[in-house]
Amino acid sequence: MPLLIWRILGFTSVGIGIINAFIPLMPTTVFLLIGAWALGKGSPAWRAKLLAHPKFGRALRDWEDGKRVSRRGKHLAAAGMLISWVVLVVWRGFTPWTIGVGVLLAAITIWLWTRPEPREEPKAF
Repeated sequence: MPLLIWRILGFTSVGIGIINAFIPLMPTTVFLLIGAWALGKGSPAWRAKLLAHPKFGRALRDWEDGKRVSRRGKHLAAAGMLISWVVLVVWRGFTPWTIGVGVLLAAITIWLWTRPEPREEPKAF
């Protein structure tokens, strides 16, 4: 895939992730992970900047270090999925479709909670 395509995918994903940081219940980290992956293929310098970001970099580095997710991240993701599913059920009612979405979100939540938590970062003296 040409570098331009990787860069477009990377920057688009990062852009969506940044926008989602300001919209409640929208996933941010997933889009940043996709962005970091794509930028690693299309623009390693921008990927390094993303991994060094003071707000988002730690979660991205933790994921690269053994697919680790912080306990706070797990809580927020699970709460977001639960709230989204409740809104869906209130809006559409209990249907086979909404129940299926609930089962899928529950499976994702269980999978997420099986991820290890981040290692302690060394303290600087």
